[in-house]
Amino acid sequence: MLRHPLVIINLVIAVSALAGCGGDSKPKPNKPKIVKADKPPPKAETEEDREKMRLVAAHAIVPEGSTCLPLALKESGAPRLELGAIDSAAVVCAIDIDETRLLGPVGCWAVDLQTGGLSYKAPVPLPGHSLPVNLDDRCARGYCLPKDAKAPPTKMVSLAWNADGSKVALLAGDDLHGFDAGTKAHEKSFSVRGDKGVSNEPKAVHWVADVLFVEGADQGPYSAVWAFKSDGTQIGPITAIGSKDDKPLSTHNGSFSLLDKTGFSTVTIYEADTGKRSKLVRKLAKPPCKADELDAFWTDNTDSVGAKCKDHMVKNFSALIGATAVAGKTNFLVMLRGDRLGDLAVLDAKSLAEKKAFKLAWCDAGSAAAPAMSDADALKPKKDAEPEKKAATRGASKKTEDPDAGGE
Repeated sequence: MLRHPLVIINLVIAVSALAGCGGDSKPKPNKPKIVKADKPPPKAETEEDREKMRLVAAHAIVPEGSTCLPLALKESGAPRLELGAIDSAAVVCAIDIDETRLLGPVGCWAVDLQTGGLSYKAPVPLPGHSLPVNLDDRCARGYCLPKDAKAPPTKMVSLAWNADGSKVALLAGDDLHGFDAGTKAHEKSFSVRGDKGVSNEPKAVHWVADVLFVEGADQGPYSAVWAFKSDGTQIGPITAIGSKDDKPLSTHNGSFSLLDKTGFSTVTIYEADTGKRSKLVRKLAKPPCKADELDAFWTDNTDSVGAKCKDHMVKNFSALIGATAVAGKTNFLVMLRGDRLGDLAVLDAKSLAEKKAFKLAWCDAGSAAAPAMSDADALKPKKDAEPEKKAATRGASKKTEDPDAGGE
């Protein structure tokens, strides 16, 4: 009988205690929550943004308005000087070959073939020439690989514009892609492999007339060129005249513009329209070299070449190894290499004998280039201007040849 009152008392106490907790105390005001605004996502980088950054970097190497070649172009790994033709004018461009950036052309100059003087031009790709670039999210200079296209093994790809600049070819791994240059719309794709296709690693593409030329290279000292119609039809490798095994002609220690594996001792000319080949031979004195020394020299194993042989080979070939050229009416105009980098030589179109040379102006050590001239100043008439100094030439004659007419 006594258990029930105790239970009731305990319950009342518990309820009273609960009531007392809520007492007369005023509720504490809730603190307003501070919501931190999210940072806006970074603006997506556009091709226009990248082009502006490339131009700033290019001007740091070759200042805008330069009328001379910066000395930095003589350094190892510096942009490579290439000779081409734009509207029948000889143009020299410095092309970046640093694979970590591949800025493209960093400076171009029109060449006065009377004096060797240089006139600055905005850097642009040379028509037909291979331009190495890096992909930015499957796009190269705004030309984007199709979604179903296989990604190349490396970021580095090769671009080439046709003669009038209306079309662009992009070599990415084993595939060539064609684009409209203006709209950047993808038009076609085809493989460079096949029965008549590239048998080593595709490295560069060039465009001459309606033919695309793909350079391939092995790990060793062997490289060659294969031709394709722009619609993808395989023409096959360029072979040496008289070759019985149809082995592609090697361009190692040579160049694409004039295919040659021995520094212009011979030149094989391939006509893009017809496929006709012709051969020129440069008359040279018999070298004081043994057969194994010659093989070693042309495979870059120069440690096995005797001093007398090496001196002869360097003197006769080093300036022409890797040289690029354009064809005139009666001559070849050639951008020389080695210790004659910056010289343009005029070679006879039949004998390949050097007729004369232009020494292009290098900037003084203390100044990168002549200051750029504003558009307004460029239009003003010159007053009391000093006569321009003619660049030194080698064996120049009063009669002027026409090495710049035509193109590659």
